[in-house]
Amino acid sequence: MSHRFQVVLPDPAAVQLREIAAAAGEPPSTLAAQILRRGLSEDRREGRSGPSGRPRRSARPIGRERAGWLEPYGGDPGWRERMWGEIVALHGRYPEHLEALNEGWWQREAHVEILAAFALWRAEIDDAGDDPREELAFHRQLEDYARTLREQGGGVTKAWIPGAPPNEWV
Repeated sequence: MSHRFQVVLPDPAAVQLREIAAAAGEPPSTLAAQILRRGLSEDRREGRSGPSGRPRRSARPIGRERAGWLEPYGGDPGWRERMWGEIVALHGRYPEHLEALNEGWWQREAHVEILAAFALWRAEIDDAGDDPREELAFHRQLEDYARTLREQGGGVTKAWIPGAPPNEWV
C-alpha cells in the first residue's frame, strides 16, 4: 500500500532536489520519496526514533540555518528576548545549580550557548520527553556545568541576579 504526502521544502533544498533529480533523470517527487524512505530506514536502524516509532524532535527545524540554541546569523532580537526569558526561567527552576553564574555571562559566547542549550533541552524534555534517561542526562550535565561555574569563581558580589535583560543584550 502507498500513501501520498505533500512536503514543503525551503528554496535551497528544493533547488538542490531538482538538480539531483535532473542529473539522475528522475522526477523530483520520485527522488524525494526515495530519500525519505532511506532516511526513515536509517533512523530506525540506528535507533533514532522513540519507543512510539515517531522520530525524535530536533532542536533545528528543517530549513533553519542554525541550531535553535544558537542565535541566528546576523542577530535576532526575537531570539534574544525569548532566550533571555528561558534562561531566567531555567535559573528559577535550578537556582542552586546556577547560583555561581556571574553577572555579564551574556558577554561570553560559551555561556550563552550552554545556557541556551540547557533551556531548549529542558523545554524538549518537558514537552516531548519519553525516555527517563534524557532527564538523568540533563541533570548530570547541569551538575557538571554548576561545578564549572563554582570553579570559575567570582563570589556572591559578582553573582547574576535574574531580571530584565541588560541593554547590550537587546
